[in-house]
Amino acid sequence: MHSWRPDLSYCSRLVTVLALLVLGLCGAAFAPGTALAEEPPQERLGVVVLHGKGGGPDKNVVEVVRVLRNIGCLVAIPEMPWSRRRGFDATYQQSLVEIGMAVQELRGQGATRVALVGYSLGGNAALAYTASRGGIFALVALAPSHDPELHRDVFFADVRKAREMLVTGHGAEHSLFMDINQGKDYDLSTSAEIYLSYNDPDGAAVMPRTAERIAPALPILWVVGSHDALSRLGSSYAFSKAPAHPKSRYEDVSADHSKVPAVAAPLVARWLRDLILNP
Repeated sequence: MHSWRPDLSYCSRLVTVLALLVLGLCGAAFAPGTALAEEPPQERLGVVVLHGKGGGPDKNVVEVVRVLRNIGCLVAIPEMPWSRRRGFDATYQQSLVEIGMAVQELRGQGATRVALVGYSLGGNAALAYTASRGGIFALVALAPSHDPELHRDVFFADVRKAREMLVTGHGAEHSLFMDINQGKDYDLSTSAEIYLSYNDPDGAAVMPRTAERIAPALPILWVVGSHDALSRLGSSYAFSKAPAHPKSRYEDVSADHSKVPAVAAPLVARWLRDLILNP
């Protein structure tokens, strides 16, 4: 019985051939003007979640944040100027700058796309940011509210007072102005400039106007509560004024205004995940 012994000359020739093949392939891959084939980068969705008036990052939107993080989203929850703690300490336009900072923060953390999820006044501001800044992948408006044009008569005296203070050089001075939150009016202490930026019936916070300015068209999920007085406005108020998109949806859930974010959280997660998987 003979034991097998390798043909060293054959092995040597085989190694030489394989080496030439490898060198040839590498040379082709790195030849000048030839791009190295790479797998497409994995999508990572970042979401800026904006709370409502008089709330904060730990109010109302907590369940939405939890569900979004559970499906792998990067989430930022900035405390906005209209929080209970801050009490309207910056203008509406400055709030859009703060949203932009949160967007950039998520991109710095590796988000390849960024969506906005806004509740109540946060939904109003998310709409305005999308219309004025662009670069947003998708918009979710949960019980979006704050409609100064519909309260023109209610705010008339205080809007006039704020305008007069601005004209006479007292726009930065604080005073008491009437504001409304969930149908209840209260005295708001802020500057004339800040008050007017949110409550001017012809200003930047008018949702139908900002919806019309969104370009290009992007997917919008607009959710209202069937027990929320705002639901009476319907889709024609602002949602239908935005450019049509095949993935946009107008949904009615069984909830009052404060419960819309928690009830709609699974819907929001499914809708956003579908956008990433089936753009």
